[in-house]
Amino acid sequence: MNFSLKSLGAALALGMSIAATPAVAQSNVTIRFPVEYAANFSAGLADQDFVKRIEEISKGHIKVRFAPNGSMYKGNELVQAMLRGDAEMTTLVPAYWTSIAPKVQLFDLPYAFPDYETFDRVASNKAFVSKVFGEAEAKGAKVLGLLVNCYILPGTRSRQLVEPKDFSGLKLRGVGKVNSTTMKVLGANAVSINITEMPAALQQGLVDGMQTLMDAYVEYKFYDNIKYVTDAHYQLIYYPWTVNAKWFNGLSAADQALVQQAVDDAILANRQRVIKIAADATNVMKAKGVSIVKLSAQQEKAWQDATAPVWKQLEADLGKEIIDEFKAVRAVR
Repeated sequence: MNFSLKSLGAALALGMSIAATPAVAQSNVTIRFPVEYAANFSAGLADQDFVKRIEEISKGHIKVRFAPNGSMYKGNELVQAMLRGDAEMTTLVPAYWTSIAPKVQLFDLPYAFPDYETFDRVASNKAFVSKVFGEAEAKGAKVLGLLVNCYILPGTRSRQLVEPKDFSGLKLRGVGKVNSTTMKVLGANAVSINITEMPAALQQGLVDGMQTLMDAYVEYKFYDNIKYVTDAHYQLIYYPWTVNAKWFNGLSAADQALVQQAVDDAILANRQRVIKIAADATNVMKAKGVSIVKLSAQQEKAWQDATAPVWKQLEADLGKEIIDEFKAVRAVR
């Protein structure tokens, strides 16, 4: 009898102890965030801004493992890693998404975004952006936003590109399928080379030039080989800010909101930063003896007219309906 009373007392004490124990805190969240470009590159600065913001507003509950320079994954390998859940987040140039989401090619069309205001109008149309990236989202990605950068600028070792005919016969690094088609229409030969391999390709004469952002010219010291750059607005570079959908949907509603807020704030803060970075990089390039020519409105129009056939070619692949819808979204004021 005494044994039973002791047992009952112990059980009651244990129950009271459990009831008094505070609820177990929610597990910390870790975001693996690989990118293929340098950390001090303009997009890398935006990524690091996100890291700082999310760790601050979550009070350390959400941590980020940021891996720049392709140290974890790069290119198509990075796309697949994120889709299968080996990375939770990335900001990767859209060219890598086109193989699984062909409609993404729309935003790479020449002069799709002749100015930042046009890009903003399209990016703010969430329904249309979702349609464009729908095939990627169906395969396990989720787009949280579009991180805009600057225009890619063509540069060569031996020739200033001012008129469309100046591209004739040149071997230039292509940036995705649509961009490569644009180069072909202009008379150049597009070569598929990762940007990290470009210094050697230029030194060995495997290519005559390239297309990249102004700060990338400086970051990778391309001014050692590239002597002529043209400031043209035929392709605005942006990065879809993507996450693994299964991982994101598994977060609490509160954590989802924090991640989205940090992404939105980092994208907003990035706009003025990239404009200043491009201006500073332009000054560095000029100081290194690189000739930089900004196209006049008339010259820009000549390039736009020369590359118009690329729109028709993509229309054959994607259909007239989506092309016309894109044009309508661009035109909304």
